[in-house]
Amino acid sequence: MKDPKKEGPGRMAQEEETFQGGFWKPHVGELRFGGALGRPGRLLSGRLLPGTDLVEGILEMARSFGIREGVVSCFGSLARARFSTGVRPVASSPEMVERIPPKTLEGPVEFLCGQGKLGLPLEGDPVVHLHGVVVTPEGLVTGGHFFAGGNPVFATFEVVIQEILGIQHRWKDDDETGVALIESIPKPP
Repeated sequence: MKDPKKEGPGRMAQEEETFQGGFWKPHVGELRFGGALGRPGRLLSGRLLPGTDLVEGILEMARSFGIREGVVSCFGSLARARFSTGVRPVASSPEMVERIPPKTLEGPVEFLCGQGKLGLPLEGDPVVHLHGVVVTPEGLVTGGHFFAGGNPVFATFEVVIQEILGIQHRWKDDDETGVALIESIPKPP
């Protein structure tokens, strides 16, 4: 009798592994996470005007209303989109990862949806970790991690920021992956 956990519909045959990055392998089956408990603050709803850079505009909206930490939800149109489609193993050191270099889509493009974290720490660089999905006039759907600079608003860009009180987001070099990632920590007193 066949074991349904090993074979059958919805099960993939055992294949040779092609992904070389190995930092995650020793932890398969473990439940690991980091985080900090905050509480909701104010809710800011607004729009970025034509020509405003997407990421810099989100930071300035938060800064101008005194929001230091939050989550972002957004959609709109961009005259040009600059983003990375993810991370990949480093060729010379496959146990580490690097961000895939950004690509630029000339627009206008519709930014269908985006979500991220933002932080204006008392020390260190501002944090915006924004992922989004865009579609070209031809119907190509793509997306990834959006960077400051290179993402000017075309017609309008709707932004909602939910303030988070009691925590701080900051960039931290991650020893396991070799890239800077966002760390959420309790806000210092």
